[in-house]
Amino acid sequence: MITAGAYKGKTIGVFGLARTGIAAVHALAASGAKVAAWDDNAERRAGVAEHTVDLYTADFANLDALLLAPGVPLKHPKPHALVTKAKGAETPLISDLDIFEAARTDMPAHKTVAITGTNGKSTTTSLIGHMIEACGGKAAVGGNIGTGVLSLDILKAGGVYVFELSSFQLDLTQNYCADVAVLLNVSPDHLDRHGTFDKYLAAKERLFDMQNPDGVAVIGVDDACGRKIAAKHKSRAVCISAETELERGVYVSGGLLIDAINGEATPVGDIRAAKALHGCHNGQNAAAAYAVGRSLGYASVDIFDALLSFPGLEHRQEIVAVIDGVRFVNDSKATNSDAAARALSSFENIHWIAGGRAKENSFSHLSEKLMPVKGCYFIGEAAGQLAGDLMPPHLTLHETLAQAFAAAVMAASPGDTVLLSPACTAFDQFEDFEKRGQAFKDMVAVIRGAGS
Repeated sequence: MITAGAYKGKTIGVFGLARTGIAAVHALAASGAKVAAWDDNAERRAGVAEHTVDLYTADFANLDALLLAPGVPLKHPKPHALVTKAKGAETPLISDLDIFEAARTDMPAHKTVAITGTNGKSTTTSLIGHMIEACGGKAAVGGNIGTGVLSLDILKAGGVYVFELSSFQLDLTQNYCADVAVLLNVSPDHLDRHGTFDKYLAAKERLFDMQNPDGVAVIGVDDACGRKIAAKHKSRAVCISAETELERGVYVSGGLLIDAINGEATPVGDIRAAKALHGCHNGQNAAAAYAVGRSLGYASVDIFDALLSFPGLEHRQEIVAVIDGVRFVNDSKATNSDAAARALSSFENIHWIAGGRAKENSFSHLSEKLMPVKGCYFIGEAAGQLAGDLMPPHLTLHETLAQAFAAAVMAASPGDTVLLSPACTAFDQFEDFEKRGQAFKDMVAVIRGAGS
């Protein structure tokens, strides 16, 4: 657990007691702070009963700050009632990253790497953690990827903290200075939370705005937003691309990873040999990890060997099994259309299972990705919208994932891929994308067992 002596004797409210909030409660209490914790869910409150205070009725004049969990609406569609109350009382709003930053001066010498972007964050975060360990370093990986930042163990001197950061976390954070900040890509997402694309982009860009002038900025330039941000931070930017040869930076060309950080293009190796990094989009993830490794001082050959040995990430284009010649791929983490498009571009002869609760107004742009699709099996709340926007051939609509899975299996032949890549959140039928992905894997396990 990470503690911050700077919070000793202070009174800090914590609202939202899921993974991030619970970690913050324990870390603040261990730091000597008085904690006033609350969640609208009584079961979550019970987990920290000794710290619970009804923040709706509490006097905010007694609070030094209010820490919000990332999912609490800050501005859009309207501020949460406690956000409004805090602003009325001039109580600062903070995130767990603010606590981490305050703790850093008392921690053994270390560096932090922070990764954000619309797609690929979790894969790249996990890949960077794997790369650091494979190169002989010690990494602690947390944030939006699964483990709360403040729940991480304190590393010995020379360690590297690797954080996946969402736009929600960055929107809340007041003071966090990454040694290496990574932006993979930006496309419309979470507009229900941010209101406009410009506000969503501004949240992402805060990661660089909070850095020191000597901080390293690794920026994907395969979209216009990334190019604009890279130009703004030109003196310290290391550009990465999976599509374009760069005069300076790291890029992939013809499957080769190219190091041109110093302006001289040097082939590092064929990234297509990395079995867990198939697809053009993973070229960008590999380039980002390589650029981070170079900035941390690791040798090129060691970094590339680490990329090749990366085992992949659960629920992200995860090849679950090949049964009777049919490949089953769990891409449940693809909760928006751009992520689904990447999966559709990575496989052939696809039986595509998609749907859930839509985050976007239209899926029409996915029409150009349907060439390798042999059949579509749309589910949940968004099934009708997907069907209407795409009007694909060989389409069936289903209420549940189980029904769609059964239909896809019946239609699949040797050489085909049954792909769960929903382009939607899981919240209409599942608690989260992990539960949805596990349900898919359980169905595959049943088929595998029946054939054994």
